[in-house]
Amino acid sequence: MKRTQYSVARVEIISTHLSEVIRDLRLVDVADYIAFIRCELFGNIADIVNSATELTFYPDTLIFGLGGEYTLDWNSSPRVMLDLEFSNMGVNAYFRLTLSAESAEIDLHHVRFADTGNSPADNTALLASAFEDARLPQFITPGKIG
Repeated sequence: MKRTQYSVARVEIISTHLSEVIRDLRLVDVADYIAFIRCELFGNIADIVNSATELTFYPDTLIFGLGGEYTLDWNSSPRVMLDLEFSNMGVNAYFRLTLSAESAEIDLHHVRFADTGNSPADNTALLASAFEDARLPQFITPGKIG
């Protein structure tokens, strides 16, 4: 996607909402991701993504897009790229999450709005609302008293 002020803001929205999911995806060994991608066992990666999202998002709002790649060579740390899809409130976002030892990056490919706003800023606000609405309520367990 062409880099604009709106795409930068949209990537920031996605990144913010995926922080817990990224943390959970990093619990899986990078060798497992590479093996699953190399052997085209994308269902296994879909299960991992579903497990990583189940405590943060409602079911089927954030899913694995059945595509992925990796880079693995002698000169750098491994990188795993996973295609993800977000869908809620008539908003569909298609993006690639790149995980490495140093960072996690979002490459936004496309955003589709069933009902577009009056401006790109309205659409960006709609994306933020869709992510907020897709999040499960976070319950705080009260601690023991006395």
